[in-house]
Amino acid sequence: MAEKEERRSRYSDGFALTRYTMPVVMQMAEVIPGGFFIYREDEKRELIYANRKVLEIYGCETLDEFKALTGFTFPGMVHPDDFEKIQKSIDEQIDDAEGDSMDHVDYRIISKDGSIKWVDDFGHYSYSPEYGDVYYVFINDITEQKELRSEIKHDENDIARFRKDINEVLEKIDDLNSSGDESRISEGLVAIKEELEDIMKE
Repeated sequence: MAEKEERRSRYSDGFALTRYTMPVVMQMAEVIPGGFFIYREDEKRELIYANRKVLEIYGCETLDEFKALTGFTFPGMVHPDDFEKIQKSIDEQIDDAEGDSMDHVDYRIISKDGSIKWVDDFGHYSYSPEYGDVYYVFINDITEQKELRSEIKHDENDIARFRKDINEVLEKIDDLNSSGDESRISEGLVAIKEELEDIMKE
């Protein structure tokens, strides 16, 4: 409870979600390009609102489908293997003495069709006397960017492995040249040729 009181004291930003401001927030959220949702920062972390774009990201056509998929909770929106890690990160960012009321995490989600996607999550903590501790969250689908980074990383690993293999071959050639043994050089070059052919096949 003391931690919550400290958060509320630190991040009293003058804006409090109420039944009067909620319709305005909802109206604005439906015209922004990305996903936006609000949830209570309590034990259940139940959602208060999610815009149409959030439903699209999760592959849902209706709010009822989204509720059935996620339980209409923040934990239900996150891949179960990722939730504990990202919740820890959110808490650490918000409670950082040098931080602010914003947090940034990315995590996997499971869409309605069972496919795995990645989302970028920017959250803002606030306190509302009417709704309690809440997070306003903006999310975007970054699956394509993640897959591209993964491909680049894979290519980098392939290049590093290729460079290592070639360096090993060059070391063997140097060793043969320094031996001065023509017979050994001849046999060694045949073996190196076969090794290079295998490397190029990979």
